[in-house]
Amino acid sequence: MKKNIFSVIITALTVINVVLTAILFFVMVPTFTKTNNLLTQIASAVNLDLNVDGDSKGDENYSLKDLETVTVAFDSQQTLNLKIGSDGKTHYALLDGYSLSVYKDADDYKDVSDILTNNQAEITDIIRAVIQSHSSDDISEDVIKKEALEQIQQHLDSKAVKKVMLTNFMYQ
Repeated sequence: MKKNIFSVIITALTVINVVLTAILFFVMVPTFTKTNNLLTQIASAVNLDLNVDGDSKGDENYSLKDLETVTVAFDSQQTLNLKIGSDGKTHYALLDGYSLSVYKDADDYKDVSDILTNNQAEITDIIRAVIQSHSSDDISEDVIKKEALEQIQQHLDSKAVKKVMLTNFMYQ
């Protein structure tokens, strides 16, 4: 007899739980939808404001034929010290050179191209600094490329440089 009463109570609680979950679902989904629409509108407005400050053609879609590559090859392989990691040992990175992809249709393409050609030492220094700011624990080629691109764009005050490629980048 006790077994049947417990079965009835458990079944009743399960049905109540399903009903309350359904009510909660139908009450909350419209709210989530409205919140999502609001966040989408805010993100669109912020994105428009950011495009006004940068160069007008810097963030358009582009293809490979719209890019010019500026390549810097070192005379010998560069060995760079990394920060001391959690293991307390010294680690190194090796680099043969790098290439930068520049968007040819950017408003300031000519200026940026001239700067990249004439001031390769500054760009090399930025990439070296980014590599040396990492330890063996947190370094990866993608992280280096992303941070170097951001710093180069900030240094040039332009979004014309679209990609950083590292030649024979290795770390230990």
